[in-house]
Amino acid sequence: MYSVVFWDLDNTLLDFTASEKYAFDTCMREAGLTPTDELLSLYSRINLSYWKMLERGEIAKEVLLGQRFVSFFEAAGITGVDVTRFKDTYQKLLGSVCYYLDHSLPLCREIHKTCRQYIVTNGVASTQRNKLTLSGLMDVMDGLFISEELGWEKPAAEFFACCFRQLPELKKEEVVIVGDSLTSDMLGGNNAGIACCWYNPSGQPVPDQIRIDHTIEDLWQLLPLLGR
Repeated sequence: MYSVVFWDLDNTLLDFTASEKYAFDTCMREAGLTPTDELLSLYSRINLSYWKMLERGEIAKEVLLGQRFVSFFEAAGITGVDVTRFKDTYQKLLGSVCYYLDHSLPLCREIHKTCRQYIVTNGVASTQRNKLTLSGLMDVMDGLFISEELGWEKPAAEFFACCFRQLPELKKEEVVIVGDSLTSDMLGGNNAGIACCWYNPSGQPVPDQIRIDHTIEDLWQLLPLLGR
């Protein structure tokens, strides 16, 4: 049984994929371009590759935020777009909407009655704070840890060391991290020495190279691990 939850945000509590589509499609139209599923898929793959580079410490976040669009427009053969304006508008739009996964807000309200819970995220600070406020999730969280503010990205052990320094009363055996990313959340939990609960709604095979203590396909399956 655990009494503290470290929650990932994007594609765990909130549907980042849906927010990404909204922001991308809107920016494309504002730039005089026609959004398509193929272009969105191309951007998503490029974007993911850049975030993986960030996790590995190969790129700075401020470089990532603009360069992913430069790479996308080059790959798509699109010219004449003001990349800086596109980037800034996209980031604002990304934080202006929220879509819940598995009715995550009532779940977190229920957990908040007996457990402590914190957001641990690599996302852009202003965007994540906007989404958390808009969604109501911030009202039932005991704290928020954003890599941009801590100076380290998940899965670095230093990211979690920063968290525990701010929560000196916590014991690691009390904590479980819940997230969808193997390379960010689960590897991060491994590096931090805390229990790892993989949110795997698509039922992917469980890998051997990363310690995963629990696997759930619906967020509400977490409750028994919290003694609920």
